[in-house]
Amino acid sequence: MSELQPSSNRSSTGSRNLYRFRGFHMSDNHMGLMEHDGLDNALKAASADAAAAGARVFPCTVFQQGRRTMISTSFPYSFLTRQVVSESVEKGGDPANTTNRPLLTDHVKNINAYVRDNAENYILPPVTLNARQLPALHVPRGNFKNRLGFMVIGDNVRFYVTDGQHRITAIKGHGSGRGAVPSLVDLDCGFEDDSLAVLIVVEDELKRIHQDFADAAQTKQIPASLLAVYNTREPVNGVLADLVDRTQLFRGRIDATSKTLPKASQSVFLLNQVRQFVKELLFADYALSEDSVARHSAQQLADESAREEFVTDAVTLIDSLSEHMDPWREICALPITGGPANQVTSFREQYLNMTATGLVVIGRVAYEIRKSPDPVWRKEMYRRLATQVDWRRNALIWRGNVMTADGKLSTTRVPVRDAADRVMTELGLKSAV
Repeated sequence: MSELQPSSNRSSTGSRNLYRFRGFHMSDNHMGLMEHDGLDNALKAASADAAAAGARVFPCTVFQQGRRTMISTSFPYSFLTRQVVSESVEKGGDPANTTNRPLLTDHVKNINAYVRDNAENYILPPVTLNARQLPALHVPRGNFKNRLGFMVIGDNVRFYVTDGQHRITAIKGHGSGRGAVPSLVDLDCGFEDDSLAVLIVVEDELKRIHQDFADAAQTKQIPASLLAVYNTREPVNGVLADLVDRTQLFRGRIDATSKTLPKASQSVFLLNQVRQFVKELLFADYALSEDSVARHSAQQLADESAREEFVTDAVTLIDSLSEHMDPWREICALPITGGPANQVTSFREQYLNMTATGLVVIGRVAYEIRKSPDPVWRKEMYRRLATQVDWRRNALIWRGNVMTADGKLSTTRVPVRDAADRVMTELGLKSAV
């Protein structure tokens, strides 16, 4: 590989030197990528350059994607706060002359709080940075597109954020006064010695930098059901596995990977729909914001005994309904897979309690039932919820609330609340609780 020469320090008129990269300067023949006979000699040369200029040496991997040079390494948080720059467009401003979208302060606060709350066990994914010129790189000689090497960076070097400005800002800190986000480096909690993996793209063309940001953003969101499996820091998610595993209806019949339930699916619910049911049982609001869920569940499910008490009562509810309520009792008698399991698809078309809406209505009513300290009375009310309510979609009790006049299912909060009120009236629950 021939030595890559640095780009000239040209600037675009009126762009505030946007294209200019103030890189490590010694002399022109020391800029760019330099080859040596072996890795030891590359390290010696890099160390000599750093000593002469008061710079730092970072081990790295130098490779190519397409025709461009890429550098992979990690930077300590203390280094990031000094030498990585985020250029966010102001709201209402012109994004064509900056490298980043508007900064979302709430997102920065969430990342910062997540790291502080999980200081012993957290993960921040890598960020993509931009170098307007190739930094000083020392690598072993060889005709390879992927080489270990050493990058020399002086105090005057600046990298610019292509993707990951919210992670970088969460580390640096943001704002002032009561609403300020504290710098992780200034907390004196050891974060200054933590590091973040970085991918450095050598690119000086602003349009290409913008395209890199758009390309890096081409990620697919994790389905809510799958996130509920993986994000076990959330106490609500922590009880889901027990609830699914300990109930005959749910065990083996919950789809934990899909975003929506396919029409022909033999599963009864998505895991995220069961999670909405749990939110109803705990908070009487399936649409409660995730910040509120985290805050309230940390109180209600604070320890193992509280979680066990909740799971036990929720299992009692599901098992009571499965024993007495159509079509849940029929489904429990079916195999999990195979031809007979296809009956689940037909039940889904006929019964409200086979939908996410029906499940949250059950959760809302059960929330009121769970207010009673008498477990015998609660279990009897669960049985009556199964037997005294007509759960068919065409039943009169659902008309004008979750079932519209044209036979469509309504899933918003008000119809769900009205449907739950009718069920509680049917059971005489309001006067009993």
